[in-house]
Amino acid sequence: MSDRKRISYTYRGIEAYEEHDKTVTEIIKEDTGVENWPVTTSMPPRGIPPPLTTEAIDKLKALDGVIVIVQDEDD
Repeated sequence: MSDRKRISYTYRGIEAYEEHDKTVTEIIKEDTGVENWPVTTSMPPRGIPPPLTTEAIDKLKALDGVIVIVQDEDD
């Protein structure tokens, strides 16, 4: 089983959100099996999904305009 890490994510702007939100949601749902997680109502929003595999984190980081913040193990 892969190690999972806690992350949060946001977007560089509204355009990046509109372009990538559906893909981000699909990657997280596929990796975690969870349908919903906390997301702020600000624009662009910030999401805090369940812990993700490094493979899913890498997919999110590869999307231009998506900002992924990996939480330290001590947090």
